[in-house]
Amino acid sequence: MPAEAPEWFEKAIATPATDHVIQVLGCPIHYRRWGDPKNPGLVLVHGGAAHAHWWSFLAPLLVQHYSVVALDLSGHGDSGRREAYPRRTWAEEVMAVCRTADFVGPPILVGHSMGGLVSIVAAALHGDDLAGAILVDAPVRRPDPESQEGQQG
Repeated sequence: MPAEAPEWFEKAIATPATDHVIQVLGCPIHYRRWGDPKNPGLVLVHGGAAHAHWWSFLAPLLVQHYSVVALDLSGHGDSGRREAYPRRTWAEEVMAVCRTADFVGPPILVGHSMGGLVSIVAAALHGDDLAGAILVDAPVRRPDPESQEGQQG
């Protein structure tokens, strides 16, 4: 007999969210929003082969303090598809959602795994437009010496 989900999980999943779609560089990008838009912004960026709904159990736990948004990067979930998926393009999608969400101030990005790598690129390119970036289980490491030497010729 399967175990029942905990009450906090059932309550979180039942929390209403609004769905939105914007165009970014010619591609429809879907995002979900929870909480009061007057709260500071928190943008959840999913990992590889994931989507915005992966945050549906967590986002409602953060709405007391944040206006929470989770997007589907292109090629994932309910967003459109592209010919290629460079991290810089995904970073532009994240920042377009940030601008469209019209947060009260600069938002914080929370990127999981591949989403952490996308968040690093977004922060590097648009750091002045962000309050911070939190990386969760992202494979961030220094390049090996051989790769660095190979790039130098």
